Amino acid sequence: MSNTPMSPQTMKLSLRPTDVIVAVMGLTGSGKSTFISQCVGQNLGIIGHGLQGFTQEVSCHMFTYSESVNVYLVDTPGFDDTTLTDSDVLKAIATWMGDTYQNKIMLNGIIYLHRITDPRMQGSALKNLHIFRKLCGKDAFKNVTLATTMWEAVSLEDGERRERELLETPDFWKPMYQKDAVVARHYNNRQSAMAILERFMRKEPIVTSLQEEMVNGKKELVDTEAGMELNTEYRKIEERLKKDLEATMEGLRAALQEKDKETAAELERCRMEVNEKLNKVQMEREDLKVDLAKLLAATKLFRAMARSSNQAVNEMQQERNHNTSGDDLREHGKLSKEETTASAPRPQSYDPNGGYSNRTSSDQSSAAKIRTRPARKRDMVKAIFGRGPRVEVTEVDD
Repeated sequence: MSNTPMSPQTMKLSLRPTDVIVAVMGLTGSGKSTFISQCVGQNLGIIGHGLQGFTQEVSCHMFTYSESVNVYLVDTPGFDDTTLTDSDVLKAIATWMGDTYQNKIMLNGIIYLHRITDPRMQGSALKNLHIFRKLCGKDAFKNVTLATTMWEAVSLEDGERRERELLETPDFWKPMYQKDAVVARHYNNRQSAMAILERFMRKEPIVTSLQEEMVNGKKELVDTEAGMELNTEYRKIEERLKKDLEATMEGLRAALQEKDKETAAELERCRMEVNEKLNKVQMEREDLKVDLAKLLAATKLFRAMARSSNQAVNEMQQERNHNTSGDDLREHGKLSKEETTASAPRPQSYDPNGGYSNRTSSDQSSAAKIRTRPARKRDMVKAIFGRGPRVEVTEVDD
């Protein structure tokens, strides 16, 4: 049993012809991580109970289904994630799907989870569903299971009414249901989770529309069906923000003309906020203009940065442990402060551009803090795509 995320290359080495790969998708908080933990049979420590979504990238978790079958469950972020933009989420899914398909690894199916506690399908839930439909493509619907979760939190009457609405509404599940997608209920236990998973044991692998477009069609993400769907949503937001900006500017000009300084200051603050949101949406739209090769290059860079950051954290922890042991000895009178300082070797720190170097404790702590600061992904991606400052990266083998 493994709960460690693995690369497609690692997965390919361990895959057998009888093994099954299933992706789990849905909104943040729909129960994806819980479902995977129940299938695996233990709490993997990936369940998010707070406002922030836990799953921030695609990860794969394997468990033994039978002597001849290992099941790989792919955990994906939701399009309403509190820490990732929608373009980041789509890029993460596209990268994993494209990478696996290039390595001749195909999905046996996809489980889409939806909270039955949601009284209406609107906003982020509807957007998520529309992108999911485009991502799969009509030919893959036969390998899709649409599962509702959290039945324990609603009355049976309310749950069944909402389920019928999902199945009968053309903008919801009806198109997929009519193309042989299966509908199921998950009752928040392992027996129920395994029953949903059971049908994929007999399913032939599929190629999703997103995989076909990006790998075989060599399209940029913005030109895929899923990318165009998300881009349409961005355009709607952009148009709304432009109207808000225009109205704010009109009010600001009137306030300045009337010399109403208080109102003008408030409207200027609003103008800056709207302008910031508008710039963010335009940058997210620009981020979709990327092909699979650049997505894979960005992923490799992020992994290298993560390894470098982890190394810095380990160095800082070792230094802290060393200083703590010296303090303990001084406290018991076994070593003077001068003796401890003299006997302790000068710590070495790792500089990605220059190898190891001797530094004082204060210098090393400062450098470690700098290296462990969260990577600015947007800057790194811009550097890769030629739209920003160049980033020097030391090659690190996977």
